[in-house]
Amino acid sequence: MRLFKKIIYIATFSMTLGAQAQISHGGLPLPEELDAGPCLKRGSQTVRMPAFDVEELRREDSLAGNNVRGIRFAYAFDVDYTPENSGVRYHLKDGRDVWRLHIVSEGAYSLNLIFDEYQLDDSSQLFIYTPDRNTILGSFTAENNSDCGILPTTPVPGDEVVVELITPKNSNSRLRIGNVNHDYRGLKFFPSAGSSQPCQVDASCLGIHEQQARSSVAFIIAGTEYCSGNMVNNSANDDAAFLITAAHCLYKEMGVVDKSLAQRCVFYFNYERPHCHEEITGSLEMSVSGADVIFSDTPSDAILMRLRRVPPIDYRVYYAGWNATRDLNPGAYTFHHPNSDMRKISYEEDTPYLGTFMVEDIFDSNIHWIVDRWETGIMEGGSSGAGLFGSDNLLIGALSGGDTKESCQKPGYDAFWALSEVWERGLNMCLDSKRNGSLVCDGRESHIIPCSRVTNWNEGDMIHQISNYEQFAAGHNNKGIVEYAERFHLDEKSSVLYGVYIAPWQGTYSEKDTILLRIYRGDSVPEEIISQEVVSLTNISISKRSTTFNETVVNEWTNRDCYYRLNQPLKVDSTFFVGLKLVASPKNNFALCHTEEKLTGENTAYFKDSLGWHSFEEAHPYYKQPTSLYIEPVVQVGGIDIIAVTDHSADEPASIVSPNPVEDRVTVRFPSSRTVLYYELIDMEGRVARKVAVDKSLEELSFRMNVPSGIYLLRLIYESATETLRVVKK
Repeated sequence: MRLFKKIIYIATFSMTLGAQAQISHGGLPLPEELDAGPCLKRGSQTVRMPAFDVEELRREDSLAGNNVRGIRFAYAFDVDYTPENSGVRYHLKDGRDVWRLHIVSEGAYSLNLIFDEYQLDDSSQLFIYTPDRNTILGSFTAENNSDCGILPTTPVPGDEVVVELITPKNSNSRLRIGNVNHDYRGLKFFPSAGSSQPCQVDASCLGIHEQQARSSVAFIIAGTEYCSGNMVNNSANDDAAFLITAAHCLYKEMGVVDKSLAQRCVFYFNYERPHCHEEITGSLEMSVSGADVIFSDTPSDAILMRLRRVPPIDYRVYYAGWNATRDLNPGAYTFHHPNSDMRKISYEEDTPYLGTFMVEDIFDSNIHWIVDRWETGIMEGGSSGAGLFGSDNLLIGALSGGDTKESCQKPGYDAFWALSEVWERGLNMCLDSKRNGSLVCDGRESHIIPCSRVTNWNEGDMIHQISNYEQFAAGHNNKGIVEYAERFHLDEKSSVLYGVYIAPWQGTYSEKDTILLRIYRGDSVPEEIISQEVVSLTNISISKRSTTFNETVVNEWTNRDCYYRLNQPLKVDSTFFVGLKLVASPKNNFALCHTEEKLTGENTAYFKDSLGWHSFEEAHPYYKQPTSLYIEPVVQVGGIDIIAVTDHSADEPASIVSPNPVEDRVTVRFPSSRTVLYYELIDMEGRVARKVAVDKSLEELSFRMNVPSGIYLLRLIYESATETLRVVKK
């Protein structure tokens, strides 16, 4: 019997686009040569990890019972590196201070760090990067502070990493590296297209249960192990970022959960093959670090965590609903990351039944839903914690394990701990947060007006393939065309743009020869640039041959679904253009993916030459056909931060908000003919910042706006109407 379907996270960071890891905040490290005065502290800039016996670790890994917590992949060095005791510190002529530490652990496939003291003040920035700067994480800022003071980071490829801390004058920032994790196995986590068995089905290819798919998460634990899980709703429908998974994902030893490991987790969202394109690998730029254990029950393998940071609106998270009854109909499915591959779906046509899954007498009897044989896909290592959905699209459990001999040729059984059997053990106190006795809860989008990934590609559109770089239609070519744009038209008058996906057909990274992402106003062609940011991309190319893995670090941006998050959300009109401005030199050959000649839909691709902007269909020298570029914005269509109207009945006066803008306390006076039941304060991303019941006898509200500065909607819910007001907090 297979113990647990949990595989180690084997650390290679795939594509970094705009330095996105966890929730980062833009910018780039300082140049290698600093405009600095005398060193504040000069020591050895480089620290080297000692050698260790890799073969002995492999022998230990092979011993029976040591795979309970998954396959160990990394050796953890306990260290104590701070700006005060290591590295080199400089004082820049502009008044800032810089600390740099170069860490080397010879022979590592990748390195990841855990900061066990992380507290940055305003204007401080932290970057983590490879010496060649092909992979850059950050910046991390004061917005990444947490009350536990811990920041786990995504692994970077290779056996060297540079840590760079930039602080203002007289900074009180505190930073301590507590662990350097050395990947010694060579097993790869990201990217790993095709690492799972051939019968696995990409979730994006079936076109079903799209919302539930967006609830599924891949996560790593303390830089050493890997699991799957699902974001889950609660009966209050509030902003609690709950994640349901398997308790054994946080085992310290057999049957013992170490709750502190939750603080050292990194959670990845939307890691899947985009649009079922076989040529393109999924994006890993959307991640959040740190969580707390809210509920755990070892005898069932159940655990519920709450992320320390609510995933941003552009992550497009869906909080799955749940069913804690035993009342099931035929059919069940799960989304998971088998053997660290992109998101897959497995489907069962029969009805799961309650049964016993025994592992060294840890689990209770008859507490797991049993799936006998999948009709589509199977479970593998790495699937642990994946949620099981019933035919009503509600979560009913999460994966503990199953048959060790399961394969594509011989699908076996799998066991998911059952919500219905764990409910009264305390899980109800967390998920039924309204205490209304609910056994069933619907899912919900994370925001009232969620973001959408907008595409001009139609079903059946294929990627155009060309090997002659001199004739790239959407990249460097011998005509000298270096600027391209994609046109988008939305139904709403205005919306909010948060980020952009791009997929390069070919590309080479150069820190000096950067590419510009430009957003344009315009109708028929791009006209006015309203935003411009520098984009830098890298990736790690991994190939698997037989049972060995080969790593090739290349400076290419090829066939990756890359997400670039804007430094600030941007208001766009109903028609806008998103484009790339390439460097003029073709020495770093770059080209975007674009469609074969479109059979349905109009041309949406444009290019700029010495005469101005033209559509591909009308004038392109190499591809005079209707096409669409692989540029896909993430947009909050009709985003609420731009709503400036009051929603109320025309025959009654509107409520009055004063003062507006407000610094501290706001007062709301509403018509005497209306009785307010409660009010909601909603932030610019659609999250409910406050929800308060109101005394029905009141004729006005008065409360403190103890929220960050920005634009909010104040929604008044009456007995028979709803009114929405715009409030500005200074």
